[in-house]
Amino acid sequence: MSSALINKKLAAQRVLLAQDWSSWGDISLKSATTLFEVWGLPTVSLPVQLLAAHTGWSKQAPAVSLTSWLEATLQDWSDFSWRGICLGYLGSKALIDLWQAYLSHQAGFVILDPAMADQGHLYHGLPPDYVTKFQELLPWADVLTPNVTEAQLLTGRSLNDDQSLQLALQELSGQMRGQQVVITSVRTADQIGCAYLEGQQLVKVMQPYYPRHLFGSGDLFTALLSLLLLANFQFAPAIRQAAYLTAQAVRQTAKSALDVELTAIIAPLLRLRGDSDE
Repeated sequence: MSSALINKKLAAQRVLLAQDWSSWGDISLKSATTLFEVWGLPTVSLPVQLLAAHTGWSKQAPAVSLTSWLEATLQDWSDFSWRGICLGYLGSKALIDLWQAYLSHQAGFVILDPAMADQGHLYHGLPPDYVTKFQELLPWADVLTPNVTEAQLLTGRSLNDDQSLQLALQELSGQMRGQQVVITSVRTADQIGCAYLEGQQLVKVMQPYYPRHLFGSGDLFTALLSLLLLANFQFAPAIRQAAYLTAQAVRQTAKSALDVELTAIIAPLLRLRGDSDE
């Protein structure tokens, strides 16, 4: 059997994780890869940018664009059919073009995290028209996980009550292949969580709010949700478990840490795996 055929067979069993890689900082591709390895679901980890440190550690940290290498890599993998694709931070319009072309030929399950804004603002270094460009990826997504800021940018709506959340979820799901949207970082006075639709009804999954900001909590939620969905959990139970585990990780992360820590949720994740059919 040729190496090309072996690779095609392996790809069908694996999940492609594509995000930025930060040497300093335990978020994005690093945390997602760890969680999938703990579960035992095989992956291929594909960095879309190399960062000496993510911007929460240093806004001036050296970074390397991988656009040319990614173009060659995705071309080499053009006939692969993955078990699933989890796509996170991209950071350039050129990479959006690359992934749009690649996803247009992929029939497998695609989870898309917009990963471009938070707390009312685009991430440092992204151009103002990045949002419009990113919308070109939505028709290829089965699951979308924007936070409140990203959902506001993608829809042009202010999300300040249940009705506006419901309308934003409906609008975003109408632009997608799979129509499953979860809006994260939904806040009340003493709770934080996410919102999604069951049918056309709004459902919120809320956890106690701990007044601290940790980098990577959104990445963690999306990685957990992706893992559980690809391990054959249904949508609503996967959201509930991902929200609960994310809240536990935030609550038990050391006060001195900048990034959310995974240590506290490894044991419950393994117990969850033992209860599943995977």
